[in-house]
Amino acid sequence: MNFCIRTWLVEGKQFEHVYQPIWDLDTWNIFGYEALMRVVNKAVPNVEHLFQRAREEGCLYELDTMAIENSISNFPFSHLNKQLLFLNIYPSTILHEHFEDFLDDLIRKYPVIRDRIVFELNETRDEEDIWETAQLKEKIQIVKNYGFYVAIDDVGKEVFTLQRIIEFQPDYIKLDRYFSEELAMNKEKQQMISLLANYCKRKMVLVLEGIEKEIDLAQAKLLRVPAAQGYLLGEPQKLF
Repeated sequence: MNFCIRTWLVEGKQFEHVYQPIWDLDTWNIFGYEALMRVVNKAVPNVEHLFQRAREEGCLYELDTMAIENSISNFPFSHLNKQLLFLNIYPSTILHEHFEDFLDDLIRKYPVIRDRIVFELNETRDEEDIWETAQLKEKIQIVKNYGFYVAIDDVGKEVFTLQRIIEFQPDYIKLDRYFSEELAMNKEKQQMISLLANYCKRKMVLVLEGIEKEIDLAQAKLLRVPAAQGYLLGEPQKLF
């Protein structure tokens, strides 16, 4: 990419959001949607490259918060019956000195978002050290005090994820798609999911990501996984 992210941001949002449903496997109702960013500028190969470039240029916070507000402004809260909106966020964004001001502005502009937003903390090797800071726990509690929920994303993908579940006590944990692939044929994955489902009971909600086959969905239900997401259950798309 041979352009400046800061200039790109100033010129206007050249991305959009689509929304993928998250299903309650007990009631067979959609209880939430995850907002997924799509870049419409052909000069950008993919979203991952965009955020990495923003990190290198020192404007990751600006891009992350712009993406969050864009996903909120395009989500039809009034047309949906209390469904939650899951938003990806970097831990560094939560730690930013202006993040609480950003939350105040969001609530002022979109008062309906209280008790309707789940912030999914992205795990990335670039921010491994941040998870060890006591300040992050304090900031996450502040986010909850605002009336928002917190999720840890891609659980099982990184080494220290299980430790973070215990220490941060999120409202939701999203299990990496690795565990849903060929789930019906893999006893070890079944045992691990069963263990996590039992642990999460009464504490937090376990969401299994990446469901693409009916047989794996059926196995997830047998294991009493409460919620799931994946192309079998619904592709990311614009709403209304």
